Amino acid sequence: MKRTSRRPSKLSESLHRQLNSYALAASAAGVGVLAVVQPAEAKVVYTPTHQAIRNNNSYHLDLNHDRITDFTIRALTSVGSDWSVGMLILDRPRGNGAVGTL
Repeated sequence: MKRTSRRPSKLSESLHRQLNSYALAASAAGVGVLAVVQPAEAKVVYTPTHQAIRNNNSYHLDLNHDRITDFTIRALTSVGSDWSVGMLILDRPRGNGAVGTL
């Protein structure tokens, strides 16, 4: 493979100054972003469990083991002579900071 020889083109003094200014500003912005980044910390909490929720009962779920209920799961069932309805309802107590949608 042959390399073709290239000659660098000459930039005007004005363009050269503008490119240098841009490079300096971009570098400063990058360093500024790095200085603002806060370290993050996370932890996986796993509890092997199996909970059966019987009809018209509930289970209080504490995700982070702080003994404060994060979610309540309720099981409701209604049965009539020719119909049956079953529901699982997920309640989120007020003020616990958890956000979720179903």
